Amino acid sequence: MWTFIISGALYLVGVAVVLVLKPSFMFTPDGTWKEFGIGQDPSRYTNFPFWLFCLVWAVLSYVIVLVFLPLLEDDSVNVENIENVNFKKAKRNNRKPIVEEDSDLVFDDELEAKGLPKGYYVLNKKASRIAGAPKYVYLGEEQP
Repeated sequence: MWTFIISGALYLVGVAVVLVLKPSFMFTPDGTWKEFGIGQDPSRYTNFPFWLFCLVWAVLSYVIVLVFLPLLEDDSVNVENIENVNFKKAKRNNRKPIVEEDSDLVFDDELEAKGLPKGYYVLNKKASRIAGAPKYVYLGEEQP
C-alpha cells in the first residue's frame, strides 16, 4: 500500500513542477498547452505533450518507488527473528502473542484425538491462530 501512496505523491509533485515551470517544449509562450503533432510547426505542436508526460511520469514514478523503497526499509527483520518480532509487536499492542517465544509449536493434529471416531475434520486451533484463518485436520486412514 505504501508503494502506491508514495508513488502517487511523487507523481503529483512531478506534475505540479511541470505545471509551474511550463517548459517551452510543452507550452506556448502565453502558457497554453501545445497540441500533439509530429513534423508540424513547433510553435503550436510538440512531440511530447502534457498528457503524454502524465502517462509516462505515472509509470516512471511507480518504477522509481519500486526500485528505491526496498533500500529504505529496515533490514533488521529476517527469517531468523520473525518469531521475536511477532512477540514484540503483540507485547507492544497489549495482545497475546501469536507465537510464544519458548513454544514447541505442538499442533492439535499431532495429538491423539480422544474419543472421536475416524473420518472427521477437526479444527487445528494453534495453526488457525498463526495463519489467521481456520485450518482443519482430517482424522482417518485416508483423506476423502
